[in-house]
Amino acid sequence: VGVTWGVGDLRFGRDLSWTTFDDDWHFVDEDVPVQASGIRCVEGDLTITNTKSTVHLSPLANLAVIEGDLDISFNDQLTTLTGLDGITTVGDDLRISYNDQLTTL
Repeated sequence: VGVTWGVGDLRFGRDLSWTTFDDDWHFVDEDVPVQASGIRCVEGDLTITNTKSTVHLSPLANLAVIEGDLDISFNDQLTTLTGLDGITTVGDDLRISYNDQLTTL
């Protein structure tokens, strides 16, 4: 079945040199994996930053609630936000920036 509920922060991608993180769940050098497809809630921040080849976010299609921030930044190959359509709640900040191939929201 996989993980359906993430307690704490969840982050995909590589570290950016000017930031430090205290993550509960960090997938270093990984794009958003298919195994994330069961996640419905993140009780913390969801960060997708500086991934290598993420083109879409469809593995997150079951995600409905993010209790913290949603940050999608510096993903050079990201062309669509498809997969985030089911999100009904972002508890804190929403940041979508520096995704050069992303032309529409």
